[in-house]
Amino acid sequence: MKKIMSLYEKLKKVKSEEDVKDVYIKALGLKSYTKGLIDIQTDEIWFEAKDTGKHSTYSMFTQLLHYVQQSLNRGEKIPAFLAVIDTEKAAIMKSSDVIPFLEKKTIKWGKSASKYTQEALEIISAYIGTYIVSFRISTHEDEFISTVKAAIKSGDIIRIQITPDNLKQVFDKWIAMIGKELIDVKQEDYTLLFFADIMNDGVVSTHKDLPAKLAFINNTPNFVLNGNVYELGNREGYRRFWAIYHRPPKEEYRNYLLERRDSLIPIDERSFKGAFYTPLHVVDKAYDQLNEILGKNWQKDYVVWDMCCGVGNLEVKHSNHRNIFMSTLDQADIDVMKASKTCVAANRFQYDYLNDDISDDGKIDYRGRLRKRKI
Repeated sequence: MKKIMSLYEKLKKVKSEEDVKDVYIKALGLKSYTKGLIDIQTDEIWFEAKDTGKHSTYSMFTQLLHYVQQSLNRGEKIPAFLAVIDTEKAAIMKSSDVIPFLEKKTIKWGKSASKYTQEALEIISAYIGTYIVSFRISTHEDEFISTVKAAIKSGDIIRIQITPDNLKQVFDKWIAMIGKELIDVKQEDYTLLFFADIMNDGVVSTHKDLPAKLAFINNTPNFVLNGNVYELGNREGYRRFWAIYHRPPKEEYRNYLLERRDSLIPIDERSFKGAFYTPLHVVDKAYDQLNEILGKNWQKDYVVWDMCCGVGNLEVKHSNHRNIFMSTLDQADIDVMKASKTCVAANRFQYDYLNDDISDDGKIDYRGRLRKRKI
C-alpha cells in the first residue's frame, strides 16, 4: 500500500513558488481560487506564498497587507482572512483585526509589495503580533489545515480543544514550544507545569490545589512549583502555542485529564514506578470479582488499602471512601487527587511501601517516616 505523503513531506520536494501554491491548495481542499499578484485568492481568504522558509512571517504579511491596502483604497471587498505560507511555516489572521489600522493610511509603503520599506515592516510587525496564529508545518500541519478549513466554514478562527484524545499530542507540543523554554526546569516536572498551564484561562485556575501554579508577573507567564519560580527564556513559543489551542479544557474533561497524568510520564519512569492508567473496564471487572468473592456488602464491611493508588482510578467507584486508605509513591499524585476532589473522605498519603517502616520480624517503627506523614 502506497504511503500518503504529508504536507511537510511534499513541501520538501517543491522546486518553485508555484509548486508551493499547488501543494497548499490541495492540502486545504480549495475549490474556487485564482492566482495573480495575490498568490492565492479565494472569496474567504488571501495567501502570500514563498518557496523558501527564509522570509519571516512578518515580512510576508507586510507584502500581503500592501495588496490589502490597495484594495481598500479602491473600495474593493476584502476577505475575512489573510494567510502566509512557505515551505516551513504558515500563519493566519482575521482581516477585521488589521483593516481599521490600515484605513488610517499612516503607513509609508514601498514602490511595490515586495519592495516594502523597513519602516513599514516594523510598524506592521508591531501591530499584528498579537493577532496572527502561527504554525510550524513540521509539527503543526494538521492544526494549520484544520484551523484554515474551520475558519472558511465558520467565519472565525477557532482554537483547538484539548481533549482526552489529543492530550499526549498536545503535551508533546507544549514541551517543544513552552517546556523547553522554561529556565532550569527538570524534565520530570513537565507534567505538573503542563497541567498548571492548561487548567488556567489566562487569569484564573480551574483547580485551587494543583501542585504547580501559573502566575503572571509583569504580564509575563511564570510557573511556580515547590517554592521555585520558573521563567520563560522566550515568550514566542508560549504565544504561538496558545494561539492554536483553547484553554481551559471543557469542564467535562478536566478531572479526567488530570487523572491521565501517568500517561504523560516518560515510559522508563512509568515502568520503574509502575505508573500506568487503569482503564475503566478493568476497574469494573475488578469490582465484579470482589463482589463475587467477598460478597455484595464488602465495601461496607472491609477496610481497603491500595498501596499504589496513583490518582485513584480504582477507588472512584467505591461507595464508602471512609473505609479506604490510599498511598502512592509520588506526592504529586496526592496533590492531583486533592485538586480534582477525588475520594475526599479517604485517607490519602504519600508512602513508598517497597521501602517501608516494617522490620524483617514484622514490627512497625512508629517513630519513623510513617508517623511523620500523619496518616
